[in-house]
Amino acid sequence: MSKKDYYEILGVSRDVSEEELKKAYRKLAVKYHPDKNPGDKAAEEHFKEIAHAYEMLSDPDKRRKYDQYGEAAFQYGGAGAGGFHDPFDVFRDVFSGNFGDMFGDVFGFGGGSGSRRGHNRGRDLEYSIKLEFMEAVNGVEKEINVRRFEACEACSGSGAKKGSGHTTCQRCGGSGMIRQSAGFFSISQTCGACSGTGKVIKDPCSSCGGSGRKENTRKIKVRIPAGVDNGIRVRLSGEGEAGLNGGPSGDLYVSMSVKKHEVFSREEFDIYCAIPVSFAELVLGAEIEIPTISGVTTVTIPAGTASGHVFRLKGLGVTRLDGRGKGDEFVKIEVEIPHGLSAEQKRLLNEFNDSISKNKDYMSGAKKIVDKIKKVFE
Repeated sequence: MSKKDYYEILGVSRDVSEEELKKAYRKLAVKYHPDKNPGDKAAEEHFKEIAHAYEMLSDPDKRRKYDQYGEAAFQYGGAGAGGFHDPFDVFRDVFSGNFGDMFGDVFGFGGGSGSRRGHNRGRDLEYSIKLEFMEAVNGVEKEINVRRFEACEACSGSGAKKGSGHTTCQRCGGSGMIRQSAGFFSISQTCGACSGTGKVIKDPCSSCGGSGRKENTRKIKVRIPAGVDNGIRVRLSGEGEAGLNGGPSGDLYVSMSVKKHEVFSREEFDIYCAIPVSFAELVLGAEIEIPTISGVTTVTIPAGTASGHVFRLKGLGVTRLDGRGKGDEFVKIEVEIPHGLSAEQKRLLNEFNDSISKNKDYMSGAKKIVDKIKKVFE
């Protein structure tokens, strides 16, 4: 699948409305449909790009994720090679009943075989996986157990007993469609006898009952890219359920749920953490070690730094899914109040406080605030 920008493929701006998006898609789908351009491989490839782009942008959630993360949010780990999508399958929310087939006949599409085969495509499956915080940050390979329908080994997914085969469907004459004319329009319906395949099984496979598939649990390895977050899905093309009677398999979508970390928090690709330091380190300045998601680094605290100050460590955040660098880490410095002081330590601290108070140029923050309030009531 092309890596072009989806908006560019459909010829629309990034702030396009839903209705304008549909109009742009319909126009291009009619122009580049394979049945309108027989033998034109370039037109067929462009048609696939158009259908895939609309499938992503017409879903509000997918569009939001694409705008934020790019194509990597959906097409990592085998998701890039999307299957063939007929535009009228994508348009099921626009056309009701068999109007999609009728629309095709009006424009001379004729309900091509690619569309009919789509009816036997296996279901897409979804699997939820829970990741540790650092697994999501750095990427990881996981092995999952998926219960699904797979192609029957006895008949290789054909549904027919070995040695036998299929015969032409008598009801539709092998076309897979039942057509009815109504004046100017020609309405097409999928043949119920052969489910749109144009063929019927003469001698069904005894192992699968003629369906061409059996239920099984399969171990699948999933490569999770670095930088995923809650709600991101990895799509594994062809790893869903097998289709009926040898139809193509659906896809497997693995959705991510990320556990919280005891030190770090995350907002998109930026990392946040809070580090306690002593009062002396803030006053006198110091070099302290700071934890990051890639190890430990050293940060210099200038003398006189206030508690609550935030340091930005550029490029030490999470890897962006679109490959454009990394986020940043933001470190908040917080003064650590000691507990359980000895008598000697308390005495020294009181002496220090008294010496500061005698300094004519020094006034505590609390006294400054109180003095301001007093002046209001004078």
